[in-house]
Amino acid sequence: MQKKRLMKPAQVAFPALAAILAWVISSTASPSLVQATVSSKPIHAPAQDSFGCKEADKTDIQMMVATDSAFAYKTNAWRQPVARLIKLQCYAVVGRDEGEFVLFKYGDSQLWTSRTALRLRDNLDFTNIPLVDLKKVSTVAAPLPMPRGVPTVSLRMKQLYKQAAKAGRDPRAVSVAGDCNSEYPVFFGRLAAGATNLSLTPKLAKTYQHFSPSFTRWSVATQGSLTAQGAFDAAFVDPKTCQAEEGPLACELRVSRASIFIISLGTGDTFTWQNFEPNYRKAIETVLVANAVPVLMTKADALETREGGAAANYLNGIIRSLGAQYGVPVIDFALAAQSLPNGGLMIEPSPSGNNAEPFHLNQQGMDARILMTLQTLNAISGK
Repeated sequence: MQKKRLMKPAQVAFPALAAILAWVISSTASPSLVQATVSSKPIHAPAQDSFGCKEADKTDIQMMVATDSAFAYKTNAWRQPVARLIKLQCYAVVGRDEGEFVLFKYGDSQLWTSRTALRLRDNLDFTNIPLVDLKKVSTVAAPLPMPRGVPTVSLRMKQLYKQAAKAGRDPRAVSVAGDCNSEYPVFFGRLAAGATNLSLTPKLAKTYQHFSPSFTRWSVATQGSLTAQGAFDAAFVDPKTCQAEEGPLACELRVSRASIFIISLGTGDTFTWQNFEPNYRKAIETVLVANAVPVLMTKADALETREGGAAANYLNGIIRSLGAQYGVPVIDFALAAQSLPNGGLMIEPSPSGNNAEPFHLNQQGMDARILMTLQTLNAISGK
């Protein structure tokens, strides 16, 4: 993740803050996969190669992601991105279509990506990959049970949600401020594309339908490496969308008119963790002043500890503490991630041959986070 130099945020005045905070802080909060059928037998690569994929199955056709900022898709077309692909990662190829797309194994599912984003082991020619029967391809992940860490929502937060509509906010709108793991293709967009399996939680289908207008738009407050301070920096917004001196969080609150606002920050604060608490507190208060319900979310990575020199669980500790202080829901994704493959995170190779410190979510991490979000929306709204 490329770190960005952030400017000092402008000061924001909250004329109604004292009354709202007094009211909020007085509350309490408890903390099948169907594989594609190929039209011919797989081609076996030689046992000895220098491809660089340490865990590659020698009996599979292997692909390596060769470009930065590559995405995987639910269909063999340039639409519905549902996962981010990291350069140097390796995957087993299932087959190809008659155009330029390759079907590959991704976690518990299968996804498509363009041949332009990858190279094949031993420089295998693309045309040697067997064609798949498109009618038999499924790109829906295996279902996950509801993870641990879904918050108990207080009565006052439910009341605040109802009052949001009276204050002119949209009761069907939810939005998010966050970093790369909250960007549209891997969060709301993945859900909207139908890549998350909800078969074990059928009641959440109604919740999805209620908030569905929100799952088709990209929040202006999500971008890679966004920090808690950067959420207030007008340098990180499009002036055509946002007002002068309006940072990403305030702009998205105004544009989306969301009644529920998810704050999913921390991964970008690897080296700015000393300033995280006051800026994160400011984010909570900004949402409350806007008459919306703040929903906080912990993170699965430990970048600020392993790379930034902070104490263990430093940022997640702040998020949980502020959630309890303000009486707002906290989706404890860090707790849920403990039972997920690789802690809910991708294995991220580096050019040196050693794995880098992980922070991007893997398939199970993305889907667990989506399930927890829907469950929390259901608890707040009753929808």
